[in-house]
Amino acid sequence: MKKLLVLITLVTISLYNTALAQTTTEQAPQPIESLSLDTVYIPAGAIEQLGDTPTVFVLSKGEEFYRNKYVQMTYIGVPLVITGVLSQQYVAGKFYDLRNAYAPNYHCDIDDYLQYAPGVATLIMKACGVKSRSSWGRMIVSDAFSVAIMAAAVNGMKYSVGTLRPDGSRHNSFPSGHTATAFTAAHILHKEYGEVSPWISVGGYTVATFVGISRILNNRHWISDVLAGAGIGILSTELGYFLADLIFKEKALYDFGTPDFSIPERPSQIGLTMGLQFPLSSIELGNGQRLISAIGSRMGVEGTWYINSNWGIGGSAAVSSLPTTLESHPEELLSIDAATVAAGVYGSLPLGENSRFRVSIKALAGCNFMANTHIIPQAMISDPAGFYYETGVSISFLAQRHFGANIFCDYGGYTFSATHSAQPQYGLYRTGRHNYMMHNLTAGITTSILF
Repeated sequence: MKKLLVLITLVTISLYNTALAQTTTEQAPQPIESLSLDTVYIPAGAIEQLGDTPTVFVLSKGEEFYRNKYVQMTYIGVPLVITGVLSQQYVAGKFYDLRNAYAPNYHCDIDDYLQYAPGVATLIMKACGVKSRSSWGRMIVSDAFSVAIMAAAVNGMKYSVGTLRPDGSRHNSFPSGHTATAFTAAHILHKEYGEVSPWISVGGYTVATFVGISRILNNRHWISDVLAGAGIGILSTELGYFLADLIFKEKALYDFGTPDFSIPERPSQIGLTMGLQFPLSSIELGNGQRLISAIGSRMGVEGTWYINSNWGIGGSAAVSSLPTTLESHPEELLSIDAATVAAGVYGSLPLGENSRFRVSIKALAGCNFMANTHIIPQAMISDPAGFYYETGVSISFLAQRHFGANIFCDYGGYTFSATHSAQPQYGLYRTGRHNYMMHNLTAGITTSILF
């Protein structure tokens, strides 16, 4: 596994060095009078020639580097694969606990079919005459390369890494082949039709994400398998199209124009969040007894609609699970499982003029719902709902006009009431109703669709 991580890192460094060399190579500016576009972009350092008609924007070196084709090929897939590799042990187990807390008996075979849905959509649109990036021949060659690379990477890793599946069936869990297939198909759909409408890409990636989540819920894969599978699918497609481009060059290629890298004035978005939850408090039970929680996991969705460039309203819905033990009886494995729904105010500020990075804050309030009210069987039964609040800060990155990601750190807490019954065998003598508040810190990532 260490060799795999080193290989991925070396390949990435090589590609990024090539990209950096290209962005720093001096390029002669194209004469303004030869351009027919109303708005053109020229490299940083080139001479601005402002005419009456065109408007010229000079790209910063950072923006040139970001738009380089090698960076565009790797900036999503490589981090996903590396995250999958690094999260195989500790993090994967935490999200496995989350699955067992909310859907221990989930079983649905729909992911066996949905993994192909984005690919079928590509073929149907092509057959119906919707113009795509490539001709039939060029697309088939690109897709064949992509699928072959994905299949070789997935099967090679499955039987060399030998990770045991969470259901204990076989030692071929890492990476997820269903997820890799789904993201290969979704990225093919994006490559062919993403410039026709970004919402076609959104639909494809949404289906692929559902396939990955379904694999976890079906107890067939760890979250690390799914992350790596998604990265492999995207990287395989990028490499497949890169090889096809070397063969076909400009033949049988429809030019939709420059991809939309514009930065929206209002960063409205909706995204999938996941992170580790760190408990900041324990529950005192009297008589020197207390409940102590360990690090858990949290996953949910969050959306924001911005009224202007800096302020907006929105909300979140999430589920969490905290492994918990009774301090005097650590062998008793318990958990505090809470679902939360909250709404409130968001603020956002770009980190510089025309920056792809923004820092955001939020203040939310809402309700928590206890998924498991029997916190200590026969001794501590909680009410089903209580008050919830959350504040947080995040740093977001705009990948393209409609896709972004951010890292976040949220501080929150929820209240609940519980009815106690004495259980002398555990040293618990508290009775009656008591109120409690849990404080938690959650750190994680969000992948977002901007609208």
